[in-house]
Amino acid sequence: MARTSVPRWPTTDPGVDRAGRAYAIVAFGPDAAPVAERWHREVARLGRPAWVRRVEHADGAVLAELDEQVTAARVGWRLMLAGPQADVLAAYAGATRAGVLAAEIAVLVTDDRHRRVWCAHCDTTSVADVATGEVTPCHGCGRSLLVYHHVSRRSAAYLGFMVDAEDAS
Repeated sequence: MARTSVPRWPTTDPGVDRAGRAYAIVAFGPDAAPVAERWHREVARLGRPAWVRRVEHADGAVLAELDEQVTAARVGWRLMLAGPQADVLAAYAGATRAGVLAAEIAVLVTDDRHRRVWCAHCDTTSVADVATGEVTPCHGCGRSLLVYHHVSRRSAAYLGFMVDAEDAS
């Protein structure tokens, strides 16, 4: 698809922004842990403070902790996120809603199989192992949703709508 809002997340290490004055580093899942460790070592070599979390998923508690870090952030603060797309997107969305600029965030996606899909019919967000253009059931209303090539970075989800909406009477 030539025109899409689907982010092209980096799958190679973007490295540490050496201009940062303080850092928040979050690794989601075991594949992201070595990346976060490299980032943390580099930040330590720079002599800069770092808040580091290695967690399984971007759940409510982790996102609340990240929000506290964003609230306390000052000029020069950098956010570094590594892990599966669904978790990185959720943390990215929370940070940008709180005012963090895209230029202040570094991302490395370790797995892009899972998608957060927002149902346009019942307002439920589900996580599914599905690619864009494929169909997945909504966990809220049960409709078969087409996962559209549109991502809301603010709500951290792909748009899903009933695949056969035109056929329904």
